[in-house]
Amino acid sequence: AAAGGGGGGGQMSGEDPDAHAAAAVEEPPAAATAPKYRGEKEVVSSMLMTELSEAKSRIDRLESLNSALLHRASKLEKSNEALADERDEAVNRMTNLQLELRMARMETENAARAVREKESSLAEMQLEIDLVTRSAMDANARAQEGMEAAKTVGMDKAHVEELEAKVTALQEWAMASAEAKRLSSERVKVLEDKLASSERELGSSTGSGAGKDLSSEVGSDDALGGPKSDRRLWTKRSNLVVGAGMVGGRVVELGADVDVRPNESVVLRWKFDLTPSDVDILFSVVRGRWNDNSAAKLARADTLFRDRVVK
Repeated sequence: AAAGGGGGGGQMSGEDPDAHAAAAVEEPPAAATAPKYRGEKEVVSSMLMTELSEAKSRIDRLESLNSALLHRASKLEKSNEALADERDEAVNRMTNLQLELRMARMETENAARAVREKESSLAEMQLEIDLVTRSAMDANARAQEGMEAAKTVGMDKAHVEELEAKVTALQEWAMASAEAKRLSSERVKVLEDKLASSERELGSSTGSGAGKDLSSEVGSDDALGGPKSDRRLWTKRSNLVVGAGMVGGRVVELGADVDVRPNESVVLRWKFDLTPSDVDILFSVVRGRWNDNSAAKLARADTLFRDRVVK
């Protein structure tokens, strides 16, 4: 009742003073209104108690809500801090990833540059290998040619030595043959001298008249264009030794004092001595003005016959 009175007093104190005064003026006497006032006071007290309990319950609920909100706020703060940490970590990770990406790009560029340099080096090495291989092939070919040439030179050297031996033998034979021909020429000259002396003795014995008739008869035959004997223009004996594999030549000059008539022919006689008998000789006879043995003049000369074989 005291609390209720207190509550009522509190309620009353909150009202307007003029209204309270008016109520106090209009109140009936205390003896008549006392029970009624106590009942209203109890109602008011119960209402106040109800409101108080409701207020307490609301306060408790609000406190619980506040505590829940505080708990949720702290939880949100913690989650916010965790998210901030995660964000910072993600930012750091992103920064690290960007740095790693840049480093990876730089490493990729360096690797690509190194690969290009290695490719260029490999191309240069391949070119050098090709050049060395080609040089080796050329060197092998030249070495093979050199070996073949060395073999050929060895065979040619042996052949040359054999030919030199044959030439030496032929030179010795030629010297012996020349000496024999010289002796034969001297003997022929002696015989010709004997024949000439015999003819002179025969002419002196037959008389000068017969000689005149003979000379006039020869002159008449020449005038008719049918000489019955050769007219000796000149006489020359010489030897030419030609060894195996050699080339020799001899120029026969008619001379400025030789008068060849239109109806006459110049007859050349020569003889070949072949030793050994299984060899052969190729010879040619050309005609024309001759100053030297040049190949150009020999090619332009008038050929009577060329490369005739004597066996």
